[in-house]
Order: sequence, then structure tokens, then C-alpha cells
Amino acid sequence: MTEEQVRTRRHRGRRRRRLSRPRDLPDIFFCGDPHGRFDQINEAARLYEPDAMVILGDLQPPAPLQVVLAEALAHTDIWWIPGNHDTDTDEFYDYLWRSELAGHNLHGRVACIAGLRIGGLGGVFRGQVWMPDGNPNYYSPSTFMRRVGPSNIWRGGVPRRHRSTIFPSVYSNMLRQKADILVTHEAPSCHKKGFSALDRLSRSLGARWFFHGHQHEDRAYGLQGTVFTRAVGYQGIVNLKGEVVVAAKLDPREEAALHATEEWKRREMTNPIIVRDEEGHISLLPSGMTGTPAILPVSIRKPIKETASEETIEVVSPSIPESVSKDTKELETKVTKSNRRVHRVYRTKMFRDQYRKQKK
Repeated sequence: MTEEQVRTRRHRGRRRRRLSRPRDLPDIFFCGDPHGRFDQINEAARLYEPDAMVILGDLQPPAPLQVVLAEALAHTDIWWIPGNHDTDTDEFYDYLWRSELAGHNLHGRVACIAGLRIGGLGGVFRGQVWMPDGNPNYYSPSTFMRRVGPSNIWRGGVPRRHRSTIFPSVYSNMLRQKADILVTHEAPSCHKKGFSALDRLSRSLGARWFFHGHQHEDRAYGLQGTVFTRAVGYQGIVNLKGEVVVAAKLDPREEAALHATEEWKRREMTNPIIVRDEEGHISLLPSGMTGTPAILPVSIRKPIKETASEETIEVVSPSIPESVSKDTKELETKVTKSNRRVHRVYRTKMFRDQYRKQKK
């Protein structure tokens, strides 16, 4: 290269790399199977006001979903996946798939929620269609309809029961996507009744968190490989870290079986602990002995709610140059809690605009 070419050479400006900053995790709650009871979800939304809540199937709402969750919707966004019992009756189906929250069904897709990508796979595996890791009898709903005949068609599609069945076509489509969190109704292989197909799905998605319901067991599996895996118990609620927000309950069938045991009838032990073994069976232990509790205790403290909405908090403004006018500094005011977040964003933009004008 000659000297003249060097002089006339066009130099490109180098892009400066931005330093990566740790990002705060959003406050997302994951709700275990409600089975028609939504008081705990409404109360948790009112007390904690999370960024979003995801219900892990078996909702069985007694009314349209937006009606039973009206209180929660005033404080947060609600998302859901179907469970196997959500197609038991026409009413359950209509209250979900024809509700105003039908568009928040995460089954078979990935959605960006509170800054994280959440992929959902609702429903259950059924042997009539596909039981991993065997060969499927029907690959998709369309192939099922072609082979079963018109007498089994319900509302122009597959039978109502199979609206909560996992078809291989839906599973294969999920394998081609990416997500930070995977929520399913079925359990992965770390559970006795789980499926290794869901392990492969979480790895393919690149998920870092995995939450499931269905088994009515409150279990913290911990890291399974590189994926934090958590089972949310019957009517329980946990956050993204796996911490218990609302304690789960025993499955009614398990509770009835426990009350029928001789140990429970005699109640010879003082303060017995209900524990669950690796096989999923529950039993009683004396308080001095150790075991895995069947119901994990609440680990999130309830926030203190204000007695009046007019109660205010002091908001400290960010430091700004002395050249900024007094009027701008006087924006350091008291605001109500309900408007705190909006006020912060608005105030920060104002400071930035005022600062740029002063520099000019």
C-alpha cells in the first residue's frame, strides 16, 4: 500500500463495547394446580404485586378466568397452561379457551414475559396419541382427525379430552425455539413419574429454570444439570428462585389416606412432621427426626400493606449538576406507592432532558 493510499484510506470508527451489568431478576410467581380455588392467587397478587404469575395447569375455573382472577389482574399479568383436568367438561374448556385470557395460554409457544422468555407445554402425554419415548400413534391433531372419523370430531376438531393431550407436532415445534424458563404440567425425569423427553426439551430450549405441576408434590429438585428445577405443590405458589410464597397443601386423596392410618388416629407423637420419601409416599415422623417435609415452609415474608392508599413514601432524586435549575430539583417530591414506578421513569427522563439542555 502506497503512502497516498494510506493517507486517503477511510478509517472506520470502532464501536465501544458496553460493559455487561448484572440484571435484576423479575418477580415472577408460579402457581401450582388450583383445581377451582383461586383465593391464594388473588391474595398473593394483591400482597406482593409481582411482575407476572404463571399457573401450571388444572385450573378448572368455576367461571370465566378473567372473572375468578379479577382481583389478581388489577395488580399483575396472569399467564397459564392447561392441565389434563381442564378438558373434563365443556364448562371448564369454555371458561379457559373462550375467556378474555385465552391469548395468555402458553401451551406450545414462547412468550416474552417481564423481560424473560417463557416456553409452555401444557397438558399430558396420553398413550392413545403418544407416550415418550415410544413411536407416536398420531403425529398431529390433523392426522388424528383423518383417522378417527367424523363421529369423534368435537367442535370441528379433535375430541375435547385430547385438547389437553401433548401431540408430537407441538413438542417438535418447541424443540426449535429458545426460552429462559420452561413451564409444563407434566414432570421431568427427576420425578418418579416424569419424562426424559421434557429434559431434552429444556436443554434444547436453553432454559435455566423449569417449573411443573400435576403431581401435587412440593419439591425443590435443585440443579438438574444446568437447569434449576422445581415442582410446585397443590395450590402452592413459588417465585423464580424457588422460594415459597404460599405454602402448598396435601393432595386431598393423600390427606384422606393419612388420616386413615393408625399413626394418625393414635397421634402418640408430639408435633409430628409429615414427610415425603423419594417414591412420593407420605408418612409421619417425630419432631426430633429429620426428613424431607411434604410441605415446604413459606420463605417469603408478607409485605406490610398501608392502611390508606394516600400514605406516601419519600423518593430521593438522583444526583444532578448544580447548573440544573431549582425547578428541576423541586421534582424531588412525595408520591403515592401506586404511582411510584411511573413517577421514577418520568422524573429520570426529565432530569436527562434538562441536563442535555444545560450542556448545550
